[in-house]
Amino acid sequence: MASVGIICDRELLKPMDQRVWKEAVSLKRMGYNVEIITPHNESITKLIKGIKIHCIKKRRIPGLTALKIIRQVLKRKYDILHCHEFNPLLYSIILRKATKSKIIWDCHEDYPSLISTKIDEDGIVRENKILNKIVTLLIKIGIKNVDTVITVTPPLVRRYRKHIRTIILPNFPPSKSFNPNLKSKEISKLYKNKEVILYQGGIKRGRGMALILSSLNIVVKKIPNLVFVVLGGEIEKTGWSRGIKKFLNEHKDNIITTGWIDYDKMAPYLTQANLGIIMNKPTHYNNKIGLPNKLFEYIACGLPVLSSDLPEIKKILVKNECGLIVDSEEPETLAEHIVQFLKDANKKNWYKETTKKCASKYSWEKYDKILHYIYNS
Repeated sequence: MASVGIICDRELLKPMDQRVWKEAVSLKRMGYNVEIITPHNESITKLIKGIKIHCIKKRRIPGLTALKIIRQVLKRKYDILHCHEFNPLLYSIILRKATKSKIIWDCHEDYPSLISTKIDEDGIVRENKILNKIVTLLIKIGIKNVDTVITVTPPLVRRYRKHIRTIILPNFPPSKSFNPNLKSKEISKLYKNKEVILYQGGIKRGRGMALILSSLNIVVKKIPNLVFVVLGGEIEKTGWSRGIKKFLNEHKDNIITTGWIDYDKMAPYLTQANLGIIMNKPTHYNNKIGLPNKLFEYIACGLPVLSSDLPEIKKILVKNECGLIVDSEEPETLAEHIVQFLKDANKKNWYKETTKKCASKYSWEKYDKILHYIYNS
């Protein structure tokens, strides 16, 4: 069977990049000889579930890590190269000329807006338009050297399909790790007699955490048994928001921060919560068109979603009746939606049931056949 070299843009192992790993495991199951080349804190080769992972020690000198990764790829004669994210697309310019490999680019984000936009400590968004144009140009040059583009959201499919075969492969969670039946007595005890709102994932600027906590300051006055669970992120480390500090100081009994949780152990926190929240802001195009992993992880666990009004997320929630949209950045408005949802038992139960009905719809197992199609066509 053909050999596949998966090239990573960033650290694969800590934390594990679930998209890269899911694809590698699926390809291995299909019979491909799969190896992964990734930046790491040391140079070492590991074997996990029959997949060789060649770790390349990260260097401080710009470009040196990239050269070492390219050198590692050239040492091994792969039939197919699967390049993840932005930098490996640029490596393909060299690899196309130096190898006879077929090349796939796996595009996770809208890189022009992601790379060119910064949000400062006061929440002010600054876009470097020149950098945006440079990244756009580099992508246009890069995709001329690949055979197929895989991406995660419809607007990116429409953009790149003009130039090359482009196929959508959504980043859905595996059903064995995320489904409504995965519960835990320990989590049940933790949530007992509580109204639980959950936020899963890293806490970064542009994800609306200050808005969420400002609104929860209002909610706890009406629902004293509210608990806000931050799964896998540490609020305390984001000292740029006064709203965060205020909530922590005044409502220590109303918040649980889990710290890092293994991917396979997240589901019970989701299945037994009342509402999953996503308040990403439309700070740049990547946020506007994005479909966050947490959206599908919530749904896969039967957890209704409350989201800001972003077009791609809205399509999913409206189509499946598995959540609510808040078209406002005012804490009072968000608080009102949360209170109405949590105090209405019929509404809670209805959304819980409708979300469970579509849970299996967004599973990796139903879509990894797309990967099989891409590799066999």
